[in-house]
Amino acid sequence: MEKSAQRLGQDIVRIGVNEKQSDVARLILEKGSVDKSIFFVSNLDQGGGDDGKNAYRTLNLYRELFVEQEVRCVLWLTLGEASNLPKFAPDFWAFRHRVIEFASSHGSTKTSPPVGILIWHMQDSSNSSLGLRESARSREELLSQMPNQTESMYAKAELLGELGYLYWMLGENDKALKSLSQGILLAEKDELSQIKSWLLNGLAILSYEKKEFQEASEIYTKILAKESLDGFLWVNLAAILSALGKNSQAVIHGHKGLRLSPTDARLWNTMGHLYIWMGKLDEAITFFKKAVEMAPNASSHHIALAVSYSLLGLPGESLQEIVLVRRKSADLELYLNICQEAILGNLEKALGLLKAAILNGQMTKTNVKRDPILNEILEDSLAEILL
Repeated sequence: MEKSAQRLGQDIVRIGVNEKQSDVARLILEKGSVDKSIFFVSNLDQGGGDDGKNAYRTLNLYRELFVEQEVRCVLWLTLGEASNLPKFAPDFWAFRHRVIEFASSHGSTKTSPPVGILIWHMQDSSNSSLGLRESARSREELLSQMPNQTESMYAKAELLGELGYLYWMLGENDKALKSLSQGILLAEKDELSQIKSWLLNGLAILSYEKKEFQEASEIYTKILAKESLDGFLWVNLAAILSALGKNSQAVIHGHKGLRLSPTDARLWNTMGHLYIWMGKLDEAITFFKKAVEMAPNASSHHIALAVSYSLLGLPGESLQEIVLVRRKSADLELYLNICQEAILGNLEKALGLLKAAILNGQMTKTNVKRDPILNEILEDSLAEILL
């Protein structure tokens, strides 16, 4: 922009607001020729006053000057400043000519977020394949022992939903689909609307993983026609819409989900990952910080925050989050080592550790493919491992 202006014979005059220089209109008249200059204004939030908002107020007060003098002014705003400008200078904001939002260049090159950001209603605390397998076996056994009576239909449908999730976690999607479909038939027969919505949510997640985004979207449209107060469903739909390239709608639906379930850290975490995929790292950090605040012991939220800092070019802050997780979760050492090497720029070493983990059975290709953090921090380099 600056080079283009100079080719047209225009000067660029930079105005950095601070406590002593907060009157932007006066500074413009003092520092340059309005006819031959384009003014770049920054640091509005440092404008002094008891609340630091004097710069906004002077813009509002002298808004007519910008029109009468035909001032060409570019305001460079942070996310917070962009939010404050219409709040503290509403009349000046109404005079704006154009707003351009610059997405971060650190956004993922993939077309859709990995399926791991989607949230299941039924979840199991087991992390190992052995633990998941045992959980699935015990539920299968319990299911076979239950009487085929009306009063047990809810419990059966719920067990089938849990089985669907467990088989999905094990990477056995055909078994997951079979269990979920059986549960849906039971729920439809006995008009169990809530459990049916949970089962359909799982079905939509399976569709998403197969890249059948439109089908997944249609499932959520069907569910939300009856279960419109479920925040999980709105946030999952946001992920589907993002995969379909409808980011503005994704943001709207995601925020609706947060309003419905504002205290669930998993929803804030999912929205943080969506913002990473949109290339909006400042916003992603805000969401991950909220997730950490609500669930400080959840390692995944801290690691996601670390990844965001890293992508934003803040390795120091990123490594601080990794250190916090190390203190709390000794069982995540290998995973943290992979993340740390990637954060430090040692990509080959990170990939080497990941390959070894897969060969040794410590991680599976399915889990790596689904993992949003590994996808964000290693991006296209994962392709050779997942072949």
